[in-house]
Amino acid sequence: MSKQLAMDGTSAAMWGDAGVAGSGVPRGTWLQDSRFAMFVHWGLYSELGGEWQGKRHYGIAEWIMHRARIPAAEYARIADRFNPVGFDAREWVRLAKAAGMRHLMVTAKHHEGFAMFHSTTSPFNIVDATPFGRDPLKELAEACQAEGVRLGFYYSQTIDWHEPDAVGNSWSGWPTERDFKRYLRSKVFPQIEELLTHYGPVAGIWFDTPGPITPDESREIVELVHRLQPDCLVNSRIGNGLGDYDTLGDQEIPRLPRPGLWETPDTHNDTWAFSHFDTNWKSARELVERLVRVVSRGGTYMLNVGPDGTGRIPEQSARILAEVGEWVHAHEAAIHGAGTSPFGPLPWGECTTRGNTLFLHVFHWPKDGRLVVPGLNSVVVSARLAEALPVTVIPGGVAIQLPEVPPDTLVPVVELVVADPTAACRDLYVLNGHPMTLEPGNATRQQCDVQKVRWMEKFGDWKHAECLAGWQAPDSAAVWEFQTLAPGRFYLDIEYTTAEAGDYAEWQLEVGERKLLFPLIDTGERPKRAAFGGALPRFRTYRIGLLDLPGPGTCRLALRSLDEKGAAVRVAGLRLSPVQ
Repeated sequence: MSKQLAMDGTSAAMWGDAGVAGSGVPRGTWLQDSRFAMFVHWGLYSELGGEWQGKRHYGIAEWIMHRARIPAAEYARIADRFNPVGFDAREWVRLAKAAGMRHLMVTAKHHEGFAMFHSTTSPFNIVDATPFGRDPLKELAEACQAEGVRLGFYYSQTIDWHEPDAVGNSWSGWPTERDFKRYLRSKVFPQIEELLTHYGPVAGIWFDTPGPITPDESREIVELVHRLQPDCLVNSRIGNGLGDYDTLGDQEIPRLPRPGLWETPDTHNDTWAFSHFDTNWKSARELVERLVRVVSRGGTYMLNVGPDGTGRIPEQSARILAEVGEWVHAHEAAIHGAGTSPFGPLPWGECTTRGNTLFLHVFHWPKDGRLVVPGLNSVVVSARLAEALPVTVIPGGVAIQLPEVPPDTLVPVVELVVADPTAACRDLYVLNGHPMTLEPGNATRQQCDVQKVRWMEKFGDWKHAECLAGWQAPDSAAVWEFQTLAPGRFYLDIEYTTAEAGDYAEWQLEVGERKLLFPLIDTGERPKRAAFGGALPRFRTYRIGLLDLPGPGTCRLALRSLDEKGAAVRVAGLRLSPVQ
């Protein structure tokens, strides 16, 4: 483990992707029925709201102590004025419930080291160190029990900027030699025990940024949690491939269905904690679409809110969540406990399932009113929106006749009841009138690999892309085979990133017997970014040309790198856009 990683915490390894979790033991079955949850980041950093001594620190506000290099002793004095008199536990829980969320995960101790509960282990806690003098986690536990919402706690087990023996603080003038095990014994283990013995049933302990923690240390923490509360879940960010379920990278939504128990943590705006100047709220429609994408791929969507220093959830955030909740409550069966899509990628939206019902979430309303469901080979019993809809069997699937005007809802959901929901295939289909992206994970690969690309835009604002990489000209190729139901004309674009080393790399696209040659130019990717470490990819699209696809039938596209410069290029996919 490098000193940069251990001390600064800016490496991707500190932010998730700690390894695939366990096999989904029975203790985690409730998570399958809780597909939408609330995450809460709240601490002393909420009092600052992203500002320190008149300077704004852009990016995630809960890291302001690190970003502004605030010495531990000086930061601790923020507690003297932290008095969140606007905090109302029942209001938080009722908002989560109204939003359609079934469990709540709140920060008990973040990287700043401050306990948001009454800890006898350390006086650096909200009861003993602030004028507030109340235990908000105790109040949340009581409110969750009254409202029937599960409660879990976030706990930073490795980074603690308040403790000289923990990982992360390199600016407070402490000795470089640290005793991490002493930190675990004196603070981490006792505080976890407090959380699991003083607050009733705990749904989960959500660990974070495992960094240099050893397998034995991770295992001992997991065993402590399961010994004190056998039904309590541990997420994969405990590190070293352990945990009851997998937490993906921040804001990461996989492109394709994923097996096992897993979740995607996401933010309502661009930060996790409250920021005075971050008002980039995702709209209610955006949130519903992201929720549906996660559920259709088999996961739980955990959406974060950041209460301010007074303890209030920002009004705009609360209002949008209430709008989301109206949609979720109207479509509970399509979300909570719902199964994954039996289809390949659908160009108009997503599909979730329950028994013999397919819930078709229509993100893009077809202009001709025909919703084509490709790859369905089962007898259709019924199709409904607000009323029954006519269904026609077509070669390769069915077509549902929709109303001319879409319903006034965030995302329309067609309920399609079939005789056999397993009678579907995951073949790729390109449908006339709909754009389609050919993903790296759907390609047959020769001498190239699928690589996960992660980078920060602003500090802590992670972006994710799966790319085809490791090209070895002239033998590399990525081949997509897909079905069409009718002839169609499409624009074809390639989305990619490359540094100067890949500038003017020559490529070839084979479409049947036709071969298209084209260059890919430097996108401005930077292999090293001083601010946060790591590369900064810059994706762009290049239009290859027009394609006339035959149909119905099977089409084949093969992408090849023709020279050695292609080794520097990473391809995020091919985009087909219908010519209107």
